[in-house]
Amino acid sequence: MAVVKFSVAVLLLIICPALPAEDRPDYELRDMDGKLHRASDHRGQWLVINFWATWCAPCIAEMPELEKFFQENQPKAQVWGVSFEDSDKKLILDFVEKLGVTYPILGYGQDPLTGFGEVRVLPTTFIVDPEGLFFRRFEGPINARDIVEAIE
Repeated sequence: MAVVKFSVAVLLLIICPALPAEDRPDYELRDMDGKLHRASDHRGQWLVINFWATWCAPCIAEMPELEKFFQENQPKAQVWGVSFEDSDKKLILDFVEKLGVTYPILGYGQDPLTGFGEVRVLPTTFIVDPEGLFFRRFEGPINARDIVEAIE
């Protein structure tokens, strides 16, 4: 089912062009505990939004790098991990705990693309600048240095 949702989402995003940054609605998702997170709550900070899945080997490989960036760049920057699957909630929680991930994991049981933009591959990482505008997109795995170089 998750593969079908992903395929339909990708097809729709290819057909529909992404909105310019200033026309995008505020991006919001709930975390694994149901707490609502809004991109607008992070104005004044860099926001790194990473789309990932437990079945995605490159996603798994980059998660320690995202955690490193998160730990070394607070409060200047925030990281969100957006789960792109419908797996069992406990499986996702156990998975991120095993990897030592402490940044918020969002999107469980929701459409992670609602109000966001184009995600063609996993992992995909978007950087939102302190003004709330989309600044950069990375497709494929990244490391902490890539993010630091992008925002400096």
